Amino acid sequence: MMPCEGGLQTVKGFSFSAIKAEIRYKDRLDFSLIVSDTLCNCAGVFTTNKIFAAPVALCRERTGNPIKGILINATNANACTGDEGYRNARNLTADAAKELGAGPESILMASTGIIGVQLPADTMRAAIPRLTGSLSVENAKLIPRAIMTTDTFPKECAASFTTSRGEFHIAGTAKGAGMIAPNMATLLAFMITDAPIAKPDLDAIFRRCIDKSLNAITIDGDMSTNDSAFLLSPASDSPLSDTEDLREFEAALLYVTEKLGELIVTDAEGATKLARITVTGAASEEDAKRAARAIAESMLVKTAMFGRDPNWGRIACAAGYSGADISEKKLTIRIDDETLFADGAPAAKNEANLMEILGRRSYTIHVDLGLGNGTSTYLTSDLSYDYVKINAEYST
Repeated sequence: MMPCEGGLQTVKGFSFSAIKAEIRYKDRLDFSLIVSDTLCNCAGVFTTNKIFAAPVALCRERTGNPIKGILINATNANACTGDEGYRNARNLTADAAKELGAGPESILMASTGIIGVQLPADTMRAAIPRLTGSLSVENAKLIPRAIMTTDTFPKECAASFTTSRGEFHIAGTAKGAGMIAPNMATLLAFMITDAPIAKPDLDAIFRRCIDKSLNAITIDGDMSTNDSAFLLSPASDSPLSDTEDLREFEAALLYVTEKLGELIVTDAEGATKLARITVTGAASEEDAKRAARAIAESMLVKTAMFGRDPNWGRIACAAGYSGADISEKKLTIRIDDETLFADGAPAAKNEANLMEILGRRSYTIHVDLGLGNGTSTYLTSDLSYDYVKINAEYST
């Protein structure tokens, strides 16, 4: 596996479009489309929130179909919009399918933005011919910008991998800066590959990669109504099936999903810090996940990160209430190379070194439970004044 320069345009067989449709605001890209030259197998992972948006309902019904493309809008979530919202999603995808000469059930839809407001469906339907008419490979660079909401920068990455049948590529883009928590970590993510992968393999590999990456990030512990991640792979009568080839594909996909997750947490609303919470020595992998997530979502840990406060007690406390098996006497806590707690007692530490570490943009909080071989890593951000300001004013 090798990282690639660029993003979606590195994958052959796809075209892209993004326009200003004035869905909620004037003069911003807010309506976009990803289209495959051929029908694709699709893997999808969605929010587990029981309040979910109309496009999530639509995509759950369609991801088993051969898929031609994905219609995407920003600034309006089309969530909590009832039957009308669902009809709007169906009608918009049907219009896009007709313009593309595709089957009406072959277009997926993803939406992000404010909850509880109906889409300006007439405006959007009128814009679809313009959207489909501007498809090109070059417009791939517009997609990461067109899907942004409170994001401050576009997010994309790509990788190549070599198989017994030659070189293939995977690329992805994602948006998300707030309401980020498993499961799915609150975001929209779109990944494409030119590698032909059978649907069962695609589903299994995608879910494994998502669980290790986009479902292992948290910004505020808040799950959205619209979380969706997609992976399109060209349908083929002779998909990759060699075990080593599929292993190479999975490694490249994991790289892309992990990188997108890192970019999302780096861009967390108001964030000044990114921390990797790495738990080792747990009695089980599930225990490691419990402890890592509890630490990553602790408001007290996150505010300590913002204040450069080496408050290891908050870390120990979060691990203790996580539900994981834990023994105070076996617990070790480090931040990068500085040990703060070990063998049941506070450790002697180099204050100057510790302050230097806490002043960095990113660092790792290591927690060894000393009870087994379970490991897990979560990415998280600090909680700043700006996060409160951004979210206090979001709908106004």
